[in-house]
Amino acid sequence: MNYFFQVFSKTLGFLLAIMLLVVLISLFLFFFGENKQKYFSYLEGNKDSSEIIAILNLNGPIISEPPNFNNYNIFQNLEVIYPSLIKEYLKELEQNNAKGLIISINSPGGGVSATQKIYNLIKEFKEKNNIPIYFHTKDILTSGSYWVALSGDKIFADYGSIIGSIGVRGPNWLYYNSPTLLSEGLFGRSVESQNGLKLFSNTAGIYKDIFNPFRKPTKEEMNKLQTMVDDIYSHFVNLVSINRKIEKNIIIDDIGAMVFNSKRAKLNYLIDDEKNIDEIIELISKKLKLENEKILINNYEDKYNLFNLNYINFFNNKIANKDLKIIINNKFCNNYYNEFSSIAQNYISINC
Repeated sequence: MNYFFQVFSKTLGFLLAIMLLVVLISLFLFFFGENKQKYFSYLEGNKDSSEIIAILNLNGPIISEPPNFNNYNIFQNLEVIYPSLIKEYLKELEQNNAKGLIISINSPGGGVSATQKIYNLIKEFKEKNNIPIYFHTKDILTSGSYWVALSGDKIFADYGSIIGSIGVRGPNWLYYNSPTLLSEGLFGRSVESQNGLKLFSNTAGIYKDIFNPFRKPTKEEMNKLQTMVDDIYSHFVNLVSINRKIEKNIIIDDIGAMVFNSKRAKLNYLIDDEKNIDEIIELISKKLKLENEKILINNYEDKYNLFNLNYINFFNNKIANKDLKIIINNKFCNNYYNEFSSIAQNYISINC
């Protein structure tokens, strides 16, 4: 019996030692190996170099945070941009001691609050780490995304890209003029009216029922809403004027909220030049006087772009619950039509 326990204890000790060794190796790889890279991975250049240039690809609308709908984490399959994700990207780049950053963004804009947060995050990261940040787009850089791009040192665009839309849109106030019938049909909401339907609601506080679709807005309400939009627009114009060295009156009177192709955007000083991503890598490498750089890029996965027809196909194929589809679509509609936003609205194809 003593012999059995001796053999058993030795065997157990041997197995525990192996387990401890495996745990130690795993911890070592986690903290010192490639596994510490959560978002970025090697693209090209010298793998062993510490002269790191990072490329951060951002696609989709700018939102505050991605919501979950009854445990359906739909945004894991959609391309969206939001502050907490940007914060995580920048945190990893700081840990990697990146020497330069290229942010390639393809977005029509989004919510004002989220846009300003991302602008501040990138601006603070640039100043704290004292590195050049070049923005680039290969498709669309308008409204909120252009606002974000003002946080960098330079802005470049592929030939044919769409740039601009320096403007702000306030919430829509949809007014049903004496509706008699509201219905949700196959082709969406329909309204019939001829002095019939009445609405009774209990509110306290002046303007509490603002955006009530069953009454006209007052002149005072419209003036107050316009003032809020004008305040945000003034801030947007100031950012463009300061960062792009353009007179405010030119931004307001000549450029306005129009969109331009890359050639016209350069003529209006909205971008620095027409360059593709490879040319920008070469440009930032020369600025930093790097001779042995390593290029990192954030891990890209095929996701649905919220601004094309795949959005509709995604919900049709992935979510069978009809009520949930309605909730999700209404959520997007509320985000983009009922809040202050800096978004090139004509470029979205949300089925609202």
